[in-house]
Amino acid sequence: MIFNIRQSVFERDGLLREKVAEQYKEQLAKLFIESPEGQALLKEDIEPGWSDMMVDFGMNYLGVTPATMSPGELREILFDLFPRKVSAEADEAPEVIRELQYFWKFIEREFHLKNAAACLKILDGEAANELKEEMSNPANFGMAKSFVMMGKDQGFDMSTEEGLREWMETYNAGITSGKQPRIPLPGEQRKSPSNLRDSIQIVSPTPGRKARTGRKKNRKKK
Repeated sequence: MIFNIRQSVFERDGLLREKVAEQYKEQLAKLFIESPEGQALLKEDIEPGWSDMMVDFGMNYLGVTPATMSPGELREILFDLFPRKVSAEADEAPEVIRELQYFWKFIEREFHLKNAAACLKILDGEAANELKEEMSNPANFGMAKSFVMMGKDQGFDMSTEEGLREWMETYNAGITSGKQPRIPLPGEQRKSPSNLRDSIQIVSPTPGRKARTGRKKNRKKK
């Protein structure tokens, strides 16, 4: 079966077609990892995963696929959504950029998309430092990420459901006793810990990579 990277994964009203989108992501990820670029990535001991997350965020938050993603939308995913929603250490920034460089080179070579060259320019020599800075700035964190990072700072294993539950119980007890400061997020509507838990998605780690947590939702296509 030939993969059509230009296929639509959205309904006419812009809502995501979940099953079609999942199939799209799975097929594209498989083609990437089997490609010369994907194999080169593995030879550098970098386990893939960030490119799949980029595709996922593009679909769920911006209503785009790699075939329609603009350089501006890639910047938004990379320097806004990743720092705000993905609970990963800032030191992972160079690996993120390296994988996305290989991914867009694969897209350019395999599918001859006109936007690929422009997107590669976003992933220049300064991209890793910029991303590291954005990912290390707590002011960029969304509510779910702030909660996760606070738990990690206090020694809880936030890569597991058990660790997440233990931290939530500790957090709630601290709030009740007045010893635990609430998550400071100016401009965002406050959520209860129970609702906050629904916003956190545990992402199982691949070998050699720590687990990440993120949050996604469907958005209408712009």
